[in-house]
Amino acid sequence: MERLYLLICIVLLASSGFSSRYHSPQATSRLSNQHRRNFESQTGGFAVWMPVKVEENDQIRRSTCIGSARDIHFFIARTNGAYWLVQYCELSDDEMKKLSGSEILDQARREVLADVFGTLKQETRITLNGYAGRHIVADSALKTGGMEKPDGTSKARVFLVGNRVYRLATYVFGENWGGNLERMDEFLESFVLLKR
Repeated sequence: MERLYLLICIVLLASSGFSSRYHSPQATSRLSNQHRRNFESQTGGFAVWMPVKVEENDQIRRSTCIGSARDIHFFIARTNGAYWLVQYCELSDDEMKKLSGSEILDQARREVLADVFGTLKQETRITLNGYAGRHIVADSALKTGGMEKPDGTSKARVFLVGNRVYRLATYVFGENWGGNLERMDEFLESFVLLKR
């Protein structure tokens, strides 16, 4: 009988993690155990949960960000029927003086939609650590390069953090292979800023 009692106590202690004070800070996040932040960029100043391995880690490409050609840092992961992207660019002091935060986020939204041949379905103002952002949901014709009707779903978030613009984007083909639609929000919600 004492052995059974001891076994039950051990099982209860193990299942409760001995005590909540020993849990890591991530253990109390809204993310499920399966969806912990597994990718971090010190230079980018962020951490995020990527559902698959990152293929392109901090690739710098010249592209359009907030209406001008500039260097953009890319972090991309792909799986069958979906992609996951984090990117950021930095604006000059002159640009920051010319454009309001709202204008910068409006332009970021237009670029998100253009990149995925998207039609806006929903846009919500959001914040991250007090920084302004937008949550964007769109029907997308990315698979066909915009030549046909929408063939998938795109969700994105953009944030203005000082003079840096972050963009997180995910796209899933209409077929939803592997249940990727269900992963979109967890990917977007997992994004956190690291202390710089």
